[in-house]
Amino acid sequence: MSGPFGSSQWMYNASSGLYGFEITNSLRFNDNDSAYLTRTHSSGGDRQTWTWSGWVKRGNIASDMVLFSTRNSSNDRVMFYIHSSGTLEDLNLYLNIGGTSTELKTNRVFRDSSAWYHMMVHVDTTQGTASNRAKMYVNGEQITSFATGTYPTQNASTAVNLTNVHYIGVNDNGNGGFYDGYLADVNFIDGAALTPSSFGETKNDIWIPKDTSGLTFGTTGFRLEFKQTGTGTASSSTIGADTSGNDNHWTSNSLVASDVVPDSPTNNFATLNPLDNNGSEQWSEGNLKWYSTTSDVGITRANFAVSSGKWYWEINLIGGSRLPSIGIADQAQAITADQYYVGQASSSYGYFFNGKKYNNASSSSYGSTYTTGDIISVAFNADNGQLTFYKNGTSQGVAYTVTSGKSYAPALGKDQTSKDTTSIVNFGQDSSFAGNETAQGNADENGIGDFYYAPPSGFLALCTANLPDPVATVDPAKGGSPQDYFNTVLYSGDDGTQAITGVGFQPDWVWIKSRNHAYNHNTFDSVRGVNKVLLANTTAAEDAGGAGDLNSFDTDGFTVRQTSNYQLSDSGKTYVAWNWKAGTSFSNDASATGVGNVDSTGSVNTDVGFSIIAKTNTGNDNQTVAHGLGVAPDLIIVKNRSTSNSWVLGYNTAGFNWANDYIQFDTGGEKGDGSGTVFGAAPTSTVFTTGSGINGTNGVTQIAYCFASVDGFSKVGSYTGNGNADGPFVYLGFRPAFVILKGISANAGGWMMYDNTRIPYNLNSAKLIANISEGENANAAGGSSLGVDFLSNGFKHRNDSGTNHNTNGNTYIYMAFAEQPFKYANAR
Repeated sequence: MSGPFGSSQWMYNASSGLYGFEITNSLRFNDNDSAYLTRTHSSGGDRQTWTWSGWVKRGNIASDMVLFSTRNSSNDRVMFYIHSSGTLEDLNLYLNIGGTSTELKTNRVFRDSSAWYHMMVHVDTTQGTASNRAKMYVNGEQITSFATGTYPTQNASTAVNLTNVHYIGVNDNGNGGFYDGYLADVNFIDGAALTPSSFGETKNDIWIPKDTSGLTFGTTGFRLEFKQTGTGTASSSTIGADTSGNDNHWTSNSLVASDVVPDSPTNNFATLNPLDNNGSEQWSEGNLKWYSTTSDVGITRANFAVSSGKWYWEINLIGGSRLPSIGIADQAQAITADQYYVGQASSSYGYFFNGKKYNNASSSSYGSTYTTGDIISVAFNADNGQLTFYKNGTSQGVAYTVTSGKSYAPALGKDQTSKDTTSIVNFGQDSSFAGNETAQGNADENGIGDFYYAPPSGFLALCTANLPDPVATVDPAKGGSPQDYFNTVLYSGDDGTQAITGVGFQPDWVWIKSRNHAYNHNTFDSVRGVNKVLLANTTAAEDAGGAGDLNSFDTDGFTVRQTSNYQLSDSGKTYVAWNWKAGTSFSNDASATGVGNVDSTGSVNTDVGFSIIAKTNTGNDNQTVAHGLGVAPDLIIVKNRSTSNSWVLGYNTAGFNWANDYIQFDTGGEKGDGSGTVFGAAPTSTVFTTGSGINGTNGVTQIAYCFASVDGFSKVGSYTGNGNADGPFVYLGFRPAFVILKGISANAGGWMMYDNTRIPYNLNSAKLIANISEGENANAAGGSSLGVDFLSNGFKHRNDSGTNHNTNGNTYIYMAFAEQPFKYANAR
C-alpha cells in the first residue's frame, strides 16, 4: 500500500455512463476546526471581471458558510457565501461586494446536505445594464429571484484580484463564517465573466461537471482539484495545489491529509442525515461525526436507504459515557419522539455495547461487548435480509434476517440522558475516521472506497456509483429521464384555443388546475378520449358532451379551449398542468385470456408502473380487472364515469386493508371502512378487484389509474406526523418533481399537492388541494410559511405542526414522482 490512503484504488470511480468527465475527490472542511485556504497574489488581476465556480456539498446547515472572500478595507470587501441568521429559514446564497453597496440575497434556501450543488458567481462591472454586472447560478440555472437585489455601479473595481489575502472557507477577516462540508473542482477565472456552460452541461436533464482544464484562467486564475495531500505552505504537492498551470497555489489552514476524500459530484457518498433525526444531536466532519451531549437522547439515520444489494460500513467509537446503539432502520418507519435507540421500533435492528441485539424493544444475547476505541462494522445483505456486525474485523455472526424489500438506512442511537457519546462513521470515504486512526486503504469489490477493514466478499461502499441503475427508460446514463414520463407545465389563459407545449411527450393523463382562481380540478385521459372531463374535487359523472375543453393530446403537450363550462383558458388566469405518460395500448378479453372476469382496455407502461384502465360493469359484486402492470399496483384510483360517485383509492401502505378499507379523493375525510364493498381484495400482479360499493348497476362505465412504485421514478408510501415545525423527513430515493399527500387518521386534512415548477426552489410553499376548488395557498392550504423542501433524496416538512401535513401521531399517505433519480441527483 502507498500513501495515507493505502492503495490508490480509493480514487477509482466506477463510471455510470452519464459522466463524460469524472471528479475523483473533494476537500472536507470542518467548521469546528476553523479550516480554510488562503492565497495572497503577488500581483493583481482584473478587479472588474471575474468568475468563481465550485461544487458544494453541505455539512452543518445552521450557520454562515463562506465559499470565497477577500477584503481590502472595512468598506471594500467581497463575500460569496451561504448566509444564515441562525435559523434554518434563512440559508440563502449571498453575494456581498463593497460592504452594503452590492447585495444579492436569494429567496431560495439551501438545506440539502445529501448531494452536491454546483454554485458559481460572475462579476462584470463594465456592463451597462445593472443586473448584468453580477450573476449567481446554481446547477447551471441563473438565480433571478432575490430578497435583496442591489448591483455594483458601472466600472466599479472590487477587492478581488488585489494583492490582499483571498480566502476559501472563511470570511473576509479570516475569523468567522467557517465553511462546513465538501468542496470539489473549484475554479477561478481572472478577466472573464463565464457562463455555467464552461463548467458543466445538462445531459438527460441532469447538470453534470465538465473538464475545465482547457479554460483560460487569466493572471490570478486557478483550479483546485484537491488531489494532493500535503498541508500548510502553498506548493504543487499540497492540498491547495493549483492545477490550472498558473501555479497559483493556496495555503491550507487546519486541514490535514485525511480531509481529502473520494466523495465527489460524480460519486456521492453516504453521510449521516441531520434532517432525519428526533433529538438535538450534532454532526461534524462532513456529517460523518455524530455526538450527543448529556442533555439529549435520540436516533439519526444516514441519507442513503437500500432495498437490494450488499452494503458495508464502519463506525469508530470515539468515546463518551454512553456508547451508541448501531444498526439499521426502515426508512419508512418514523423516528418518533419516544424512540432513542436502534432496535426500539418494530422495523429497526440494533447491536448494543453490552453484546445484545435489539428489535421491537426486545433484546437477546448476540456477540461481544464493545467499548471506546473499537470499530464496529456492519454488513447488510438487503437481497436476503441478513444483517451481520463485526467487532474490530471479527464477525459476530448473523444478528437478524430482516424483512426484505423494505428500504433500510444505517442508524445510530443514544438511549440515556446525563451521558454523552461520540462516533465517526465511514461509508467508504475515510478509513482514518477524520484522523483518529491510521488509514488502511481497503477498497470494495468494485475498487471503490477507503475502508479500515476489507469488506466481506461482494459487499460495497454506500455511494451513488454503486447504487443499482434505474430502469433504462428513466436512467439518464442510458438516455432516459423521469421527465420523459411525468412533467409539469404552467400557462396563462387567453380566452381562446391554446396549444400548450413544453411537456416533452404526448401525455395520456392530464390534470389541470387554475392557480389563482377557484375553478375545479379538471382531469382528462387518452383512454376516455378528448373533451371528456372528470373533476377530481367533485363526485360528478364524466361530461362527455364535447364541453370538456381539452381538444387534443399533442406530441409535446395538449390543446385546450375556453368555454363557460370548465374555464381552461380564462384570460387573466394562470394554470398548472400535471402530465403523465403511459403510451402502450392495452386490451384484455377476460373470457379468452382467463385473466379477470371483466374485459378491460387502456394504456400501460410497465417500465414506469402506470396504467389507465377502462371497464364496463357487469353487475357482479366482485369484478376482477386486468391492469397490465405485471406487478401488484401500490395505489389504485377508481371513478365511475357514467354515474355520480366518489373517487375511491386503495393503497399498499400504512396498514390499509383491501378487504374493507378505502379513502376518497374528492373529500378531506379520513380512511373509511367499506365493509368489503369497495375493493374487497388486494390487487395481484395481474388484476385488481372492485366491489359492489363502487361498481353500480350493469353497464356503468369506470376508469382506473393504477400505479406501482418504481425505483428512481415513483413511490407510494406513508409517514407519521411529529407535530413539530421541524417536520419529518420522507425518503424517496429520488429528487421529487411532484408530491401529493393526505392524512388518513382523524382530523385528516386535504389532499395537498406540490410540484417543482410552480416554485422551483425551497421553501416550496405553493400549495393546491385536490379536493377543493380554491387556488394556491387558499383556505386549508395554509400560509406561505408552510411547505416542504424538495431534496435530492426525498422531501421534508417545514413550519407545519397541523392537520394538513404533520399532526403528531397521524398517519399520512403520499404518491411522488421523480425529477431526478438519487443516483445522479443534484442537491436542491
